[in-house]
Parts: sequence; C-alpha cells; structure tokens
Amino acid sequence: MPKGKSSNGNGAESGSHLPILVDPRLGKALAHVLRQHILLAAVAGEVSPNELSKALDEGLSQVSYHVKVLRYDCDGMIELTRTEPRRGAVEHYYRASTKTLFPAKAWRRLKGGLRAAVGAGQASDLFNDLAEALKAGKLQRTHDYIARTPLVLDAEGARNLKAIAERATKEVEDEQRAAAKRIERANGDGGKAVGYTFALLAFEAAWEPADLHALAAQVEGATSASTNGANGAGRNGGGRKRGRRKAGAKER
Repeated sequence: MPKGKSSNGNGAESGSHLPILVDPRLGKALAHVLRQHILLAAVAGEVSPNELSKALDEGLSQVSYHVKVLRYDCDGMIELTRTEPRRGAVEHYYRASTKTLFPAKAWRRLKGGLRAAVGAGQASDLFNDLAEALKAGKLQRTHDYIARTPLVLDAEGARNLKAIAERATKEVEDEQRAAAKRIERANGDGGKAVGYTFALLAFEAAWEPADLHALAAQVEGATSASTNGANGAGRNGGGRKRGRRKAGAKER
C-alpha cells in the first residue's frame, strides 16, 4: 500500500468519501518560506524567476525550482503569463492565479474547530507583523490606520457586520490588482512599492456586555422598594409617635 494512504476495507482510499475542508494547494504552497514570498510577489504583479532571484537575494536555481512547485505541484497557484527572449534565453513571467493567500470562500468552507485553528495561526502572523513593524519604527505615516471598535450586536447586526467585512475585503483585493497594474506600467519610475498589511477582524469577543434591561429592572426594583419603605416608615412611624403621645397624655 502506498505510503500515507490506507484502505477503508472496501478497496477505496481512506477519507475519499469525505469533503475537502482546506484547499490542499495552500498547505503545499506555504510549506516553504521562499514559496511564500514568491507567491506574495506573484499576487502583487507579474514576476519572473530572474527578477525574483535578485529581489529575494536567492539563487536562480532555487527560485526556479519553487516556481515550478507552485505551478505544477500546487495545481497552478501561479500561471505562466508570457515569455520574452533575453540574451539567447527565454525569460518566463508568472502571476498568481489565486488573488489572496486564503480566499474568503475557502474560509467560509472551514468547519468551526478547523477555522479556530487556522484563525489562530493567522492571528499569530498578524501580531508578528505588527510587532516587527513597531520594532522597525513603522506605524508613523499619516495613512497608517489602526482601529479597535468593541460592539454589542444582535444576530442581524452580526450578519450585517460580516457582509460589511466581505465588501471591504473585496475592495482591498481590487485595489491590490489596480496597484499591481500601476506598478507594472511605471516600470520602477512610479515611486517605491512598499509592503503593506491589511487586516480586518470581526469576531465574537470573550467578554459579555452588560444586560441593560436586567440592570434597569434592578434599578427600578430597588427604587420602588426604597420608595415603598420610606412611605411605609413615615406612616407607621407617625402612627406610633401619635399613639405614644396619646398614651402619654392619658398617663399624665
């Protein structure tokens, strides 16, 4: 039996009847740090192994190998866009066929527990990005933006917030494509291209909001009890005092 495969007793490969939860290309593509950077560059715009070798300060043979892995072993996560003659050789240019490293559609297909595990990994990467940016003296530019907005929502509000986040993510992906085209047209003369992290988080928090209705009911109840007590004490107290005075008058 081939390594890594097992039979369910009916001659079929184990797990073959189960739905795929995570695009298997992602695991293969992101398993090597060099492939991560090649894929990120290919998401940003059209690249060639020769350009990548210089930009990443890696050997051309190593870069070419990982480009082939992304193209063939990862089911076409990058695709050939054109070729161009270069000094007796042919330079190949590639672009990512998947526009985000973890598409929203793939995220929605994840089951709850698996989504928590993957989300924890993404959160860890985000916090590392933030820590490195602070260490490097970033987060000082006028267009850097960080906001944290605690909310209290009902079910409809949570659904609407998710839709807002998906629309914002799509706009950001559209802007990445537009920026890639501008950078390509500028050919190095359009200003420095910078690495940028965009993160949008919307999740149920661990803290519980105060139950305002219960709080109002408690306040109302306490106020009512206090009022009734005060009124009762006044009536009863007054009656007792009057009674004592009358009794005293009789004694004298």
